[in-house]
Amino acid sequence: MAVAREVADYLTETRRPSTIVRVNSSGDTSKVFDVEAENIIFEELRRRIKECFLFVSEESGVRRFCDEPRWVVVVDPVDGSMNYDAQIPWVSISLAVAPLEGREPTIGDVSYAVVYDVFRKIDYSFDQTEGVTIAGTPAKRRLKPSSVVLGYFESPDSYKVIPYYWAERGSRASLRSLGSAALDIIYVGLGNAEVFVDTRAKLRNVDVAAALRIALVLGAKAKLCSDISASSVTLRDIKKIECLLVGYDENYLNKLSKAYFKSQT
Repeated sequence: MAVAREVADYLTETRRPSTIVRVNSSGDTSKVFDVEAENIIFEELRRRIKECFLFVSEESGVRRFCDEPRWVVVVDPVDGSMNYDAQIPWVSISLAVAPLEGREPTIGDVSYAVVYDVFRKIDYSFDQTEGVTIAGTPAKRRLKPSSVVLGYFESPDSYKVIPYYWAERGSRASLRSLGSAALDIIYVGLGNAEVFVDTRAKLRNVDVAAALRIALVLGAKAKLCSDISASSVTLRDIKKIECLLVGYDENYLNKLSKAYFKSQT
């Protein structure tokens, strides 16, 4: 968490340059602040973690600096880069750690996760001892979620699921597209929203690994649109997530899933 805080301080102490410097491992453009944020995380982790680890990140892909890594660290250094560039305060840093114990690690294996709200300086964390905490305090979720739908809606096709979801739930819900998938998923876990949907085929495991682990521990349910559990997404390298559905609980996820499949027919 201290590492995420250091990156947030870097991002907020002044407005950082947004010059595009390269195309990253996922095919998106990387800006100066994206690359520098990742470098801060990588160097701090190497300084703090004495054991060998594999570093999988949004910007540079897989960094291997030792022969037999014991851990995989999955990082999105700036989730909401466009928001950051536009000074819209919905930006996060995501970091998830899972053991490499001779098998392919998945989101369900994550033993430590943090999603850090850059502008509000709030950390949402999970570890196996303390469970989920918010700024060091045990997290509490709403008994009933707010009637809010979160997601990415950048085209008519990505929006198609929404009218079907409204039909499944029996009424409309407020619709928000905020720009940080990690924070959105955390909000579903807490009950500040009832579902999250992204059908753009642009998400990757690095974007959502930490947030999904935290949300699932809180009681949320999530799956890919292929009907595979989101907790089974692997972490050893960059994986594209074609379509992701997250619900406050099984009931909300089922309604969202039905709506998605109806929208595809």
